[in-house]
Amino acid sequence: MTPDVAKRTPLAHVLSSALGSDTTIPVVTKHDSHWGNRHLGCSDGLTKHVSDERIAEVLGSMTSARQAAEQLLQDALDGGGSDNITIIVARTVPRDDA
Repeated sequence: MTPDVAKRTPLAHVLSSALGSDTTIPVVTKHDSHWGNRHLGCSDGLTKHVSDERIAEVLGSMTSARQAAEQLLQDALDGGGSDNITIIVARTVPRDDA
C-alpha cells in the first residue's frame, strides 16, 4: 500500500497495535545510524496534521532536537491539533573523546 492510498483508506484511523494492550505485538527494527542522522518517534497526532515534507524540512534544518520538536508541535497545533501529539527527536553526534 502506498502512503497516498494508506491516507485514504477507511481504516486509516484504526490501531493495529497499542502500548499497554493485551494484543501488542512489538516490531523491532535495526537501522544503521551515522553521525549527524536525525531520528523521529511520533504519534499520529503529528502526522495527521503535518505533512511528511514539512517534517523532513524541519528535521533537515534543525538547530537542536528541542527546537525541532517544539517546531513540529507548533505545526501540529496550527494544523488542527485534534489528537494527542507525541514527538521524540534525537540526533547522533560524535563523542568528544579528547
